[in-house]
Amino acid sequence: MPSKIVTGYWAVQVGGTLKIRLPPNLRNGELIPPESWIYSSPRGGPKGWKRQRLKPLAYKILKPISWSLFFLTIVPVPLIFPGNTPDDQLFALLFFIISWTLIIYPLENSRTHQNSSVNGLLLLPIDWISLLIGFIIFPIHIFIDPRIGWISYFIFWFAMFRTIIKIQTMMKIPPARFLLPIIPEDWNSEVLNGLWSIKTNRWKNGLIANSFSKEGMFTISGLSRGKDKFISFCFIHKTGFIQDPFYDRDTNDEKLYKILQKPPLIEGLNWPERFLVSTEEE
Repeated sequence: MPSKIVTGYWAVQVGGTLKIRLPPNLRNGELIPPESWIYSSPRGGPKGWKRQRLKPLAYKILKPISWSLFFLTIVPVPLIFPGNTPDDQLFALLFFIISWTLIIYPLENSRTHQNSSVNGLLLLPIDWISLLIGFIIFPIHIFIDPRIGWISYFIFWFAMFRTIIKIQTMMKIPPARFLLPIIPEDWNSEVLNGLWSIKTNRWKNGLIANSFSKEGMFTISGLSRGKDKFISFCFIHKTGFIQDPFYDRDTNDEKLYKILQKPPLIEGLNWPERFLVSTEEE
């Protein structure tokens, strides 16, 4: 029974008829916050923190990866069958650049569109060490033996497979954040415990406080949607990608669990009707 997301609802094909269904309260892997949180599911009431699921990364990242594998495969073709291009070495280099651009650019672009506060190419889930080793070895084949070039080529393939594993690991936890509608004047960063680094005591759009752990960084931020103001609780993985903070994960990061047990001590407002359920998917 195929299904798809339509403006935050599930559209399910049943016997040739498209039926609209509400999104589930929980999906596989999603956890309900501890009782210390005032949490409300999509249909659990108008008050409390709610999970906002963000756009999944799979389509924007996985399709370019498949093309990157193709271009890395054909890198040696102009050199194995010389004379079929205007410049065999140039075309091999061009295929190599395209291959890794199809990895790096979609990752950086996806991270930027999440409005992540963590940037830097070296933080992306790419096996930079293997790539560097390949770049160091490659020039040697020019001065010693052309066959050494194959060694660097296989190292680049190793880096590619390691990169794909890193991306898969990062994407196991989908992007989501938790939101609470508030009156900005009611917010004071004193409601946070000593685990947080306070950037401002008052509510504002943007970063209000953060806290680093072994796996990444938690953030408390201000968010506006028209006249409505929110507090956003978010976990940013060390690669810079947003992940659902309350998700089944295998980690021994003690600070991560400490922060998840102690929410900001603020009650918040009732949710505006227009934000209930239909905007849980962004």
